[in-house]
Amino acid sequence: MLPCQGTCPHYHAGCHKSCEAWKLLQERQRVQRQQKKAYLDYYNDLCLTMTRQFRSLSPCRVLR
Repeated sequence: MLPCQGTCPHYHAGCHKSCEAWKLLQERQRVQRQQKKAYLDYYNDLCLTMTRQFRSLSPCRVLR
């Protein structure tokens, strides 16, 4: 179900393929997904770096 189906007065079957409002919504969501991905990539890299640094500072265990 399309999100605009219940609220758009101009809705008819298949109209989302040529609707400017739908294209604008899709573009905003694409930009938002890119921003979220960049945010998660940045903090994932930061956490991995901190984990690597903490492990290098910790004493090594000797396994027997």
